[in-house]
Amino acid sequence: MSLVQYPDSDTDEEDKGNAIPARPSQNLQRGAVKRKHTEPAQDELPPLPAAFHDLYSTNARVSTSDNPSLHGGRKRAIPHVDGNWPSHVYLEWNPSQAESDNLHKLIHHVKDLIERSTKTRAKHVAVPKIIPSLQSELGAPLPLHISLSRTLHIQTDDRDDFLETLKTSLRRAAVSSFYSQFSNLKWVPNFERNRWFLVLGIKQPAQDELNRLLRGCNDATTKCGHSGLYIGGQGDGPMEDNPQNNNAKRRKSQHFDEEAIDRSDRFHISIAWNLEEPDPDIISEVQGIDVSKFVQPPEAAIAVVKARIGNVVHNVDLKKASR
Repeated sequence: MSLVQYPDSDTDEEDKGNAIPARPSQNLQRGAVKRKHTEPAQDELPPLPAAFHDLYSTNARVSTSDNPSLHGGRKRAIPHVDGNWPSHVYLEWNPSQAESDNLHKLIHHVKDLIERSTKTRAKHVAVPKIIPSLQSELGAPLPLHISLSRTLHIQTDDRDDFLETLKTSLRRAAVSSFYSQFSNLKWVPNFERNRWFLVLGIKQPAQDELNRLLRGCNDATTKCGHSGLYIGGQGDGPMEDNPQNNNAKRRKSQHFDEEAIDRSDRFHISIAWNLEEPDPDIISEVQGIDVSKFVQPPEAAIAVVKARIGNVVHNVDLKKASR
């Protein structure tokens, strides 16, 4: 027996036709009016706590096999293996409603620019199907992120060791909370070149916080037997498809040193994606967009490093910035 008995639709309609509408008492009417004045308006509701987003940061698994039809045509880069936990270290940004609206306007501007541009070309150019990353399939807002690791596959028995190693490396990095700013808009492919991302580049913060955090994360992942991010090799990326990026920019140093590498041009926030490779002319046109006309720097400071291990998100707080 179910917990709640629901009448079927036929019975419900019959009851509605024969029922005599009840007249609410004056006390109930007065109570309804009182509640109407005391309940807060919808726009006055407080924002959801940050921990709420961690509970729903991963989608429910619908298949262990690679079925692109379940993921908008996307293909799994690494096959699923029982006992391996897909993991990721990142910085999160939960756009406000106003920030989300501006991001949507930017994406629409890109689509309109591409459509106008392709109509004036003598040769046919395929228009990529751009899919925003701002909402779930049900329309719920999704957090965006700056990656600090590749997608790591951590074995069950190694999860605790990895997390502790990561926390130790981040403490040594001694990074305080900071604010981020956008630099430009560009398209970057993943390593397999079967997916392209429309991303907002991130300016180098005043105290070089992003590079310092990345070095701490790369130190932790390599100690645990995984490859670091943006150091080259199979599976690295996504990153801009530019020959100059084959060698990361280095500060003045005569010897190769991980501490001397500046990877500021790699950090980004993905706002949309597509499966088709954009035409080079389209890529160039998008890079010419002045993003400051559409989006402003995020209102919230970056104060937490997140490590998602399987379907559990762990938070590592940064130091509070001194005033």
